[in-house]
Amino acid sequence: MSLAAAWREPEAWQGSAMIRGTSTPARVLGLVVLDEMVVHGWDIAVAAGRIYEVTDAEIEALIPFVSRTSAKRDGSLFGPVVEVPPGASPLDRLLGLAGRDPSWKPAPR
Repeated sequence: MSLAAAWREPEAWQGSAMIRGTSTPARVLGLVVLDEMVVHGWDIAVAAGRIYEVTDAEIEALIPFVSRTSAKRDGSLFGPVVEVPPGASPLDRLLGLAGRDPSWKPAPR
């Protein structure tokens, strides 16, 4: 079963799992994985010079999660927040909250 198919099942978002000796709610774990996929998906797409698209629902789920995280912003999980201009797209706001500069482009070869 694919990850996307598993997430369609209501049971995937219920209960908890042990991670590093700590019981973590399944809903939180789902958001952690979604964040990894969305933010690192952007990293790869931009580095490869590709257009990156993500759904509004995914971004709307992640912005509160990333903005409220208690994780250190030292680069181990998230970098320091990157300020984005007023009126920035939801994706750019999410990227800034995750410590990414939405205007980043790879160096020319």
